[in-house]
Amino acid sequence: MISVQVCVGIIFFCRTTMGRETFGKRVFMTICFAFRYLYCLICRDLPRVIKMKRKNVGGQVVVITGGAMGIGKGVALKFAVEHNAKVCILDINEQEGRKTRDEILNSGGEAYFFPCNVADPDSVRMCAQQIYSNAALGTVDILIVLRMGEFTEMSDMDFKINNDVNILGYIYTIRAFIRKMIDTNKGHIVAVGSICSHYGEQFGTAYCTAKFAVRGLMEALQMELLEKEKTGVATTVIYPYFTNTTLVSENMKEPFSTHLDVIPIEECVEEMTDAILKERMYYFIPWHLTFFCTFAKCLTTKCVLPYARKFFNFRYEPIKRVSVQSG
Repeated sequence: MISVQVCVGIIFFCRTTMGRETFGKRVFMTICFAFRYLYCLICRDLPRVIKMKRKNVGGQVVVITGGAMGIGKGVALKFAVEHNAKVCILDINEQEGRKTRDEILNSGGEAYFFPCNVADPDSVRMCAQQIYSNAALGTVDILIVLRMGEFTEMSDMDFKINNDVNILGYIYTIRAFIRKMIDTNKGHIVAVGSICSHYGEQFGTAYCTAKFAVRGLMEALQMELLEKEKTGVATTVIYPYFTNTTLVSENMKEPFSTHLDVIPIEECVEEMTDAILKERMYYFIPWHLTFFCTFAKCLTTKCVLPYARKFFNFRYEPIKRVSVQSG
């Protein structure tokens, strides 16, 4: 009788199946994971959140793509002037990029400008080489990938340009800097997504597609770093609501929502900087979007969706450009 029970136990735990573990091992691993989850949540994550402090980035090198204008400019000023970091601005707009650099220098900060087209991998790699070979820089401690395209009625070429900047631009930039971070097991990669990384909406077939891709890219990158045991390389993804930048004011009618107002750029920059300095894994601006983008969406059904959409009422509309042809 005992031998029969032993045989049954062996079959229960050791029988192989195609594509997954045995039933017994799955049960055992589930129980172990439940205990480990509670331990990490109560004994490690909760104290970490309670004691969370901003890291000191004085003297560190911070690279910001799209740092010439808007949110990127605000973040560049914040890190260089208030936190004494060495800021490297990468942007295709040379005039605005140099103006932002000079503004930082005149305010007592340290800044460098590198003309860069993030949609061109050779351009990004050249900028990376210039930064690494610069004796005053030599390394990259924080990489902030922040680049946005226009909200317009999209032609095929518009879609391509949007994807080149908002998807491939992120990939090219991260690839240009991540290898040295992995080699030293030190660094911090920050990607700025959007509420559009979690919700699709009318007029957003190009932009939302790109922002969903950024979210997927960063989650996959995080898993790759864990697999390589490169825990010294931190990742942060920031998801802001519509912010009052020239991108919004010049290309779209004012966004509207039942519960949310357009975020002032200063508020967005402050919260973004705080999230980066605390090395948050992900952060929503404003913070209560966390509920809407993670928990509330899981509760949405086919019948609930139309009513939920009307209740939250996220609305934006691109400004239609009128082309004038000379006769």
